[in-house]
Amino acid sequence: MTTIDSYVIELAVAQQAWDEVIPRVRDAFAHDPATAMADPVISAWVGRRFRSIFIDEAVADPTALAHAQRHFPADLVDHRSDREKVAERMFRHIDPAELRVQLPPARVGDLGSTTLIFAPGLITGYMPSLAFQSVFPRIVERFGVPVLSADSHPVRSCEANVADLEAAVEHGIGNAPDPEGTLLTAADDPTAPAGDLILMGYSKGAPDISAFLVARPDLAARVRAVVSWAGAHGGSPLANDMYAKVKDVPDEEVADHVLDHVGALARRFVPFGTVQRLDRRLDEYDVKGALRSLTTERREQFNADHAATLDAYGIPTLYFTGATTAREVTYFNLSGELELDQYDPNNDMQLTQREATPPVAAKAHGAMFHANHWDLSYDTWPWYETLGSLELREPFARYPAMASIVLLLAELGLLT
Repeated sequence: MTTIDSYVIELAVAQQAWDEVIPRVRDAFAHDPATAMADPVISAWVGRRFRSIFIDEAVADPTALAHAQRHFPADLVDHRSDREKVAERMFRHIDPAELRVQLPPARVGDLGSTTLIFAPGLITGYMPSLAFQSVFPRIVERFGVPVLSADSHPVRSCEANVADLEAAVEHGIGNAPDPEGTLLTAADDPTAPAGDLILMGYSKGAPDISAFLVARPDLAARVRAVVSWAGAHGGSPLANDMYAKVKDVPDEEVADHVLDHVGALARRFVPFGTVQRLDRRLDEYDVKGALRSLTTERREQFNADHAATLDAYGIPTLYFTGATTAREVTYFNLSGELELDQYDPNNDMQLTQREATPPVAAKAHGAMFHANHWDLSYDTWPWYETLGSLELREPFARYPAMASIVLLLAELGLLT
């Protein structure tokens, strides 16, 4: 991509010549996707384009629009447009100028030849639902895009979880995109994904993906794009605290130590009473390894060692972050949110904006969402799993967000 190409796109954006901008950006990605995503003009456009598509999708979604309404009696009559309601509720910050200009609908062709592989976060399988469990079936039904969630071990290191991503990519092992999140094992003889891949990582799943790409350059060649969803690329000070308290405890005593002595810290990550139900793949548990993987020291070292390798793959990254406030988290998350406020008031109760930023050059920031770390991915929790909190509801528009990711990647030519 030459400087003059970037200038032409910038000029077309300024002139609101969308029929010129959209195909030119797509051509840039077809020519060199990493260079295109690293270009400041195109990166800014990608973020703006996502936010526009998201607003359209959320306005069209009755549930998302209902959550965007101001609560009575704040306003007897809400004079805002639906676009303003959605934008002001779902984004932490958005330029009002973006709302004044409505971009055209996303332009996509037939989809279905690229598989989305999802890498979940810490303690996956022990939350009341899987991440995006109610969303992925709708995505498959609407777009025909194959989706598979890796059966990532809930508590072990990023490097160890490479094996679970390999199992998903090479053998089709993982959670199916059905309402139950059915686990497909080798005994089910699942079909391995064929062709190109989109890798999407939530929380610890994002550094799991980075470890996978470093370990398997042969499979990295199939990856068209990476989507980081509140990805813990830089680790978290909250993990630092927990790891410091268990790193010297004998391995056979770590689980009991966490439950008995680090309970308040643990509930920042695991907010429900059934945490002791650790009944699968028991011989693979590595509490220390999992927590160390999420320390800022370990992630910073990994990024320093491997960022050049990740850049060399030429895989563009689209990333999303969250931001919340002390009023919008559960009482057992409050201490963590307040601790992170010392580093960045725009934290999602587990990560700061810096820590959620991928360590690669070819990236675009899709949005800073107004949501906490769990609301970004999980459905409303059963009342008996919330420890009395009223905050674990479903205010964030996950389906419009995921649909918008698919539409944007398709328009860019990265998902076909």
